[in-house]
Amino acid sequence: MSYHLKKIAVGIETIERLYVRQKMIKETYGTILHTTRNMPKKREDLIKTGSMFWIIKRKVLVRQKILDILSVIRSDGTKGCEIELDKKLIRVIPTPMKPFQGWRYYLEEDIPRDLNLDEESGENLPDNINAELIKLGLY
Repeated sequence: MSYHLKKIAVGIETIERLYVRQKMIKETYGTILHTTRNMPKKREDLIKTGSMFWIIKRKVLVRQKILDILSVIRSDGTKGCEIELDKKLIRVIPTPMKPFQGWRYYLEEDIPRDLNLDEESGENLPDNINAELIKLGLY
C-alpha cells in the first residue's frame, strides 16, 4: 500500500504563491523543507513512494514528491520533523477537501489523479475552468 500526506497550505491563495514561497525557502535553506510537529509513523513508506498533497482554498490542487523526513529538536526544545520536498509542483485534478489541522494520511485509492498538462506549450488552464471540465467528465 502506498501512503501520502495531505496538508492545508495556510496563507496560500494560489499555486503560484506556493511556488514563490517555496522558492524563497529553497534559496534560504538550499532545499524545500516543511516543518511540522508530528513525525509520521509511516515514514519509510512516505519516503519510498509518497507525495505531499497541498490543499489551497479547500481544494487539493498540487502534490510534491516527499524526498526525506527528518526528526528535529526545535529552538524551544520540543520535538518536530522536517519533510523535505521535491521542487516540482505537480497539478492534480482539483478535489474538494474539508478543513482540518496538521497533516493527514492520504491513501492511494483516495488521491486525485495528476492533470496531464502540456508543459512544453505552457498551456495551463485556470483552476475554475479545470473544475468545470471535471464536472463535465472531460478529464
